[in-house]
Amino acid sequence: MKYAVAVKQVPDTSEVRVDENGSLVRAGVPSILDPYCEYALRKIEGIRKEGDEIVAFTMGPPQASEALRRCLCLGADRAYLISDPAFAGADVWATSRALAAFIQRYACDSDLIVFGARSSDGETGQVPFETAQLLSVQQFVYVADLSPEKDSFVCRQIYGDSERTCRVPRGSAVSFGGVDPCGTLMSISDRISGGKKTIETLGRVELGLGLYSVGLKGSKTRIVRTDSSVIRRKNRKAVINNPGRAAELILDEMGAGR
Repeated sequence: MKYAVAVKQVPDTSEVRVDENGSLVRAGVPSILDPYCEYALRKIEGIRKEGDEIVAFTMGPPQASEALRRCLCLGADRAYLISDPAFAGADVWATSRALAAFIQRYACDSDLIVFGARSSDGETGQVPFETAQLLSVQQFVYVADLSPEKDSFVCRQIYGDSERTCRVPRGSAVSFGGVDPCGTLMSISDRISGGKKTIETLGRVELGLGLYSVGLKGSKTRIVRTDSSVIRRKNRKAVINNPGRAAELILDEMGAGR
């Protein structure tokens, strides 16, 4: 089996700034491998068998190679960095287009295309859907567990309070819905092994993409305004014997009185 796992490097902070185009400002901000992507990679590591291959890939600036290096230390066999100045400012559509182009050219023989449910910086959760659509492959979301069979996979999906088990054909795209808040502690041998593996860098030309189909120029989204919201909870505690007064306080807490 061959698994192509899409990952992303994200800022290691909750205080994210954006520029005039609405793009994240990453300069001077420490970065990490996105927890959702790491969780997805670890789930694939858990089902791999002897002879299987895991390919990790990401789109981002040169520093995103640090996230790929962690993937290699966690067990990925190969890694590709999709990086080009022309990719800067890409929205979901332009990002998905670049990822789909990579898969078509360098991982078209993958038995499974794997994503995390979303990234912790953008939180759109749309990249798996759009990439699968561009590749014209079936997609399975909110995956909790996955197990390979002879010619397919069996996955368990959780939709809120309900769940279902279904069969996943080879070549499909799946996104895992969970995340491990504690992350993964690597051993010294894992770090040494991962440090010996190479990371191949691919640009716009290698993917066969035009200048106006990637990055900010190829994006369909235009940020009009960005705002930060502050949520303040009153957390009032009251002992009331009058039901009418109690109802008033509840409505006030819910904002119905404003």
